[in-house]
Amino acid sequence: MMDTRPTIEITGRYWRGFPPKDPPGAAEENLALLVDETTFLIIDVYGKYYDDGVNLPEAEERWSGPGWRDIVRNRIVPAKAAAVHAGLRVVYLTNYLSPGLSARHEFPKVTLQHYGLDMLEEWQPPTPVLEHASIIAPAPDEPLIHKQFYSGFFETTLDTVLRGYGTRNIVAVGFDSRICLANTLTDALYRDYRVIAIRDAIGTTEYPETAGGEWASFLAVRYIESDVGYTVTTDDFVAACNAVTKIV
Repeated sequence: MMDTRPTIEITGRYWRGFPPKDPPGAAEENLALLVDETTFLIIDVYGKYYDDGVNLPEAEERWSGPGWRDIVRNRIVPAKAAAVHAGLRVVYLTNYLSPGLSARHEFPKVTLQHYGLDMLEEWQPPTPVLEHASIIAPAPDEPLIHKQFYSGFFETTLDTVLRGYGTRNIVAVGFDSRICLANTLTDALYRDYRVIAIRDAIGTTEYPETAGGEWASFLAVRYIESDVGYTVTTDDFVAACNAVTKIV
């Protein structure tokens, strides 16, 4: 019997790296994502400064990469709206200060050493840094899963929530595409989820050596395409979601 369930038809891009001396490079595959098996995952898109009229310049400088405000407002927000309109479930991941974390642990030491972040102080709630802007805040029926470390699967209920939904495919947006997003999507692959990242709705901070060519951002996308799954664009994803709603 033909499966007549609503489906998102979209073209995913991936990278072919063998043979290494002359790799074939980028390729595309037509993906059919059953709506009831696909979850839209929003990773670490927090911060009150994404709303109009909220002036937190220091927080924005410390907690957002260049262009992230544009990504949130003009990529992630419309992508989420299209996903909801098409009937996809939405799940949020966010950082928080675990009550079990202390100065004795290595993770606070690493973040302080590398990022100048004293999370034991700066992540004490309430803080507008870890609160969601109204334009991208979770709806009451959208789970908000708190994570302490980079991967959203580590010591959280994310896998339980996804399997309870019958999720087979994850469409992901958010930050940072080298760190939390990359670790979460890698762990998703390990758990046999098909991963699709919206490549212009993710972002990373650049190093001084990479900023000119935005090479850190480039390599973050390439990592997903070559080792984890597929990428698509916001415009293509929105169009594919709108096509679903026209059929249903």
